[in-house]
Amino acid sequence: MIEPHNLYVTTGLKEKPAYVALAHEYCAEIGGTYIQRRKLGLEKLQDRYGANGLLVVSDQVKLYLEGREFFFHPSMANTRIKRLRSGENDLVIEHAGVGPGDTVLDCTLGLGSDSIVFAHAVGDAGRVIGLEASPVIAALVRRGLQEFTVDVPEVNRAMRRVEVFYADHLDYLRAQPDRSVDVIYFDPMFRRTVQESNAIEPLRVLGDDSPLSVEAIREARRVARRRIVLKERWYSKEFDRLGFVKPRRSSGSTNYGIIEIGGTDA
Repeated sequence: MIEPHNLYVTTGLKEKPAYVALAHEYCAEIGGTYIQRRKLGLEKLQDRYGANGLLVVSDQVKLYLEGREFFFHPSMANTRIKRLRSGENDLVIEHAGVGPGDTVLDCTLGLGSDSIVFAHAVGDAGRVIGLEASPVIAALVRRGLQEFTVDVPEVNRAMRRVEVFYADHLDYLRAQPDRSVDVIYFDPMFRRTVQESNAIEPLRVLGDDSPLSVEAIREARRVARRRIVLKERWYSKEFDRLGFVKPRRSSGSTNYGIIEIGGTDA
């Protein structure tokens, strides 16, 4: 896991004052070090400063890490919300049982795709909180959710409603009152992705690859009012280890485990 102090922040080739100011904001937020671009190529900058990662602030903020490029994009959330609007089903929403006015806690935010779909499902009266243990990912996704725009107004509104916190999910859960969240969601899958992905690989380097703890699930049981959902590989032993029940075998590569609160696990 790369630490924020190993990251350097700079601007695009055009060192506009607005880019410089924003670069310093990122440095303050993630603990990175600002360096002047001086019209140098990215490889030369990395060689000169020994930078493991380089955050470049321009019209679009991009992270360059281990030869890969990462920037915020709603990804499949855009397509999934379009499908929901046309009356189609969404597996995450179905298993979470989320509806208008609900409060959802996404303990493993990552790129934020599921949180965006949750925000669409809960509507203006609901609330979606996304937790991310990496300050760099949290900063990029938080700003991206507020600034990125697509051609579907409902997706834009959903992105703006997601609240992002840089926090360890266990620490956050410990601080929450009993029965204060309707649904708690865990999706640690991207940390163990089999296929390589330009979007995912930087997150695997930045993210925390620790398995979910029994204590985290115990705290989630206390905090959740209705349901806890875990998304994992269909063959994962995590469901049994953590006490999740699989309602049915998934037809794809993933499956969902559920813990019902205040009733029988089913």
